[in-house]
Amino acid sequence: MTFFDRLKSLLRSPQSSLSHAHDEEEDSATCKDVSCMEALARVHEYLDGELDGISHEEVTRHFSICRKCYPHLRLEERFRELLLRSQRVDVCPEGLKAQVLELLAAEGGEQR
Repeated sequence: MTFFDRLKSLLRSPQSSLSHAHDEEEDSATCKDVSCMEALARVHEYLDGELDGISHEEVTRHFSICRKCYPHLRLEERFRELLLRSQRVDVCPEGLKAQVLELLAAEGGEQR
């Protein structure tokens, strides 16, 4: 727990602490209406904007206040970003390709 997390927990009202408290040992802890288990099970649907039976706002609220689930959301977001980036096709400039093929031919390599 960071200094700021401790400070936040000290500044919360007793009622607020009870309604948003998370026991890090318990997988079924809840934030308002959405449990950690449900939020994590639906993280891909959430990121795709395809939630069914639960509102996007409810899941957003859960991820925004749950210190246990938020890192999982960020991991999935980052993974998707890197996956998309890896699928971009970088095209070699034609002049560079020609030079490389010439050098390979000069060294006895095969041209393609």
